[in-house]
Amino acid sequence: MSTRWLVIVVACVVAAVLIVTLVVAGDDEAPTPQGAPSSSPAVSSPAPPAASPSLPTSPSSAPSPSPSASPASAFTASGDYAGGWYWLRDDANDAAATWQFVTLPPDGDLVFVLELLATDAIGGARGQDARFFFAWAPSVPPEPAGWAGRLPVTLPNVSPADDPLGYTCRGTVTVPRSTLAGATTLVVRISRDDVRGELTPTDVHIGVVASSVALRLP
Repeated sequence: MSTRWLVIVVACVVAAVLIVTLVVAGDDEAPTPQGAPSSSPAVSSPAPPAASPSLPTSPSSAPSPSPSASPASAFTASGDYAGGWYWLRDDANDAAATWQFVTLPPDGDLVFVLELLATDAIGGARGQDARFFFAWAPSVPPEPAGWAGRLPVTLPNVSPADDPLGYTCRGTVTVPRSTLAGATTLVVRISRDDVRGELTPTDVHIGVVASSVALRLP
């Protein structure tokens, strides 16, 4: 065999070996696996809104009726209405509040339990005692002289040190049975002026609501 043909044969053999090697290598190579799909990023739920701080009970909230006292059956007031209270504070001292009681204890003096607000001005200072006039009659009389009795009253301020308002005043007023002339109903009145016009009006601002006056039960 000529040298030329020998070279051709050898080249063909080498080429065949290379082809077989490439095919085998292609079969053995495992395909690169796709990476496992990454899990969705964790989504944190929004934190629940912080609970609103509980608000302290306003010291000017209306007094709760005492279980040992009877509330009035009717209430009227002509003062300025502000913050849930009727304020007796007009310059002419015309503003007043009345409470009607239709059932009275059968005997003994009448004791009224009072809780109201007092200060010295609109938005005024804390710690002010309440000073006012307390009048009573079987019904609202047409004339000032018709009131069966009246008393100048001072109720102490009982607001605790942590009361942010400091207006609360509390106490009792006793109405002598002898002034009722057998009446079975009673109207009481709180004002800054003396219904008889004999005593100097007070300048303390007085705040009242329907539950500010109750009749103590025997």
